[in-house]
Amino acid sequence: MAYIKQVLANGLTVYCDPLATSRSVAIGAWVRAGSRYETAVEAGMTHFLEHMCFKGTPTRTAQQIANEMDHLGGEMNAFTSQEMTCFYAHVLSENAVHAAELLGDLLTRSVLDPEELSREKSVVIEEIAESQDDPEDLVIQQLYEVHFGNHPLALPILGTEASVSKFSREDVQGYFRRNYHREGMFLTISGRFSWPPLRESLERAFADIPEGETAASPSPRDFRPAFSSRETPKDLEQVHVALGMSGLPVAHRDQTALRLLNVHLGGGMSSRLFQEVREKRGLAYSIYSTGQSFADGGIVRIAASTRPSKKGELLSILVDELARLQKVPLTGEELVRAKNQLKSSLLIGLESILTRMNKMGRDILYWGEEVETDRLERWIDDASSEDLLRVAREQDWISRRSLSVLGPEKE
Repeated sequence: MAYIKQVLANGLTVYCDPLATSRSVAIGAWVRAGSRYETAVEAGMTHFLEHMCFKGTPTRTAQQIANEMDHLGGEMNAFTSQEMTCFYAHVLSENAVHAAELLGDLLTRSVLDPEELSREKSVVIEEIAESQDDPEDLVIQQLYEVHFGNHPLALPILGTEASVSKFSREDVQGYFRRNYHREGMFLTISGRFSWPPLRESLERAFADIPEGETAASPSPRDFRPAFSSRETPKDLEQVHVALGMSGLPVAHRDQTALRLLNVHLGGGMSSRLFQEVREKRGLAYSIYSTGQSFADGGIVRIAASTRPSKKGELLSILVDELARLQKVPLTGEELVRAKNQLKSSLLIGLESILTRMNKMGRDILYWGEEVETDRLERWIDDASSEDLLRVAREQDWISRRSLSVLGPEKE
């Protein structure tokens, strides 16, 4: 069933996906604000503001917000990415009205209290420090820096200790006003709910949302990966390796073929990388390939860790497997296996109300409409080995790749 589009009295758009057999409802508020839209001095502001929205309104203190969230049960949280921020609640259907009221209060009436702001800066700086203690996070962040060069996508979503520590209340208020408005936000609702009372709740909750200018759009700078490399010495037991290859925009016609290639390369225990690196040679405990797509481009990355003495062998295998994708088409059995894995991840995931709500938001952000499950399945079914071989050659991961290495300086 197609999404049902509703428009509140104040002009805020709501997309509904009712499911009568569910016992729960997921409500998402999507803000077209992400780290790629920040200036250099704003680095980390989008993520920081996500935190601050939970820190008090004129009628609720931070403690009262936390108490109400726990009282509702289920889950209420938020996340920030390069191109969006999402605040969501997944609760029992009978708690939908209360959850909607709480979300609206957080997103339109946050007071951004100076004491809370100072305290939360310390919290986020600790979050940054925790990330910097994790070599898996560090090697991927370094990969984004060398792969995207001077493009905003190279910057960490969390920002840096230097940038976050300088945020003033006026800075945060200004960013809030520029991004949290009617034109930059929409709602998605999936699950079992009664629309009339939920609509009344949303009308009250978002009554104060201001009008705004045109919503954010991708950086006008050309999306051209730098395809560079960097090795950073760090006192670790293992050397951590990440390769970055060119990806595709979310709505690109070859996105399905790229995802199937990615599944075949490093998406499971039967994948080429898992079999060659772990099962046959015992070089790594974990190795995977994953993709991330944006409105105007993307990245496919491979990550693994091994003993320093095995780094050269590991990298050689990775390059060999990338070359193989460009030379040898998938067999019929390999293609069927990749298709089954991709279909399963899609269809099984959509049994979750929260996943359905998330899909709605991404559909609207990147396509402007629903991308029906039947259409996604058809794209998977129609993909051929020749399609995958063509995409592998066009993407040319052998010559168009970035490298990030983190670990002991000497082998």
